Amino acid sequence: MSIAPSRLLAPLLALLAAALALDPATAQSPGPILSCAGPLAADASHAAVLAAFGEKNVVWREVDGAEGEKIGATVLFPDDPKRRIELFWADEEKRAGLSSARPGRDNRAAAPNGVRPGMSVAEVEKLNGRSFRLSGFGWDYGGAVTDWKGGTLAKPAAGGCVVSVRFGLAEGTDVVAARVAGDRDFASNDPKIRAAKPFVESIALGWPRP
Repeated sequence: MSIAPSRLLAPLLALLAAALALDPATAQSPGPILSCAGPLAADASHAAVLAAFGEKNVVWREVDGAEGEKIGATVLFPDDPKRRIELFWADEEKRAGLSSARPGRDNRAAAPNGVRPGMSVAEVEKLNGRSFRLSGFGWDYGGAVTDWKGGTLAKPAAGGCVVSVRFGLAEGTDVVAARVAGDRDFASNDPKIRAAKPFVESIALGWPRP
């Protein structure tokens, strides 16, 4: 007896929906919305992700960390830049206990709280309900949000993960960027920040450990 292809694909599509859940309210928006549940939950492991997505879609390899460091990670969809996600483990030896998930540079998926790559400072302020603080640009941690100032985005997302956001600057803004550079914090509504026109360059999900 033959089985319809749609029935064979159904389990995989269900897993993908759990890991990259589409919010019906934003079905027309560019890209899916990441979820902190399903295969990408706090109790995940490399073995579980491998079982969920298959050997062709999951590899273990060294990836870039902070300050030029190389660190081991489970890479989901390594050959598809638009779906690539790097997973880091609290127990690296056992590759278990999800510590953080970092979408690839070309992955346009939004965080569970609605922050999406490409958003402006003003758009993120609107989601947060108030201004926030971010680090100056031009160094390893440049453009990272350092304090949501008690806004909506300070709260953990459904599933218990927290969302980290990092802003970047467009090329050709060197003169303006120099005014917001260095290891210091700025308010998001600072006129110098607004003049530099930062955009959300990357997001990451994290699962705090006791």
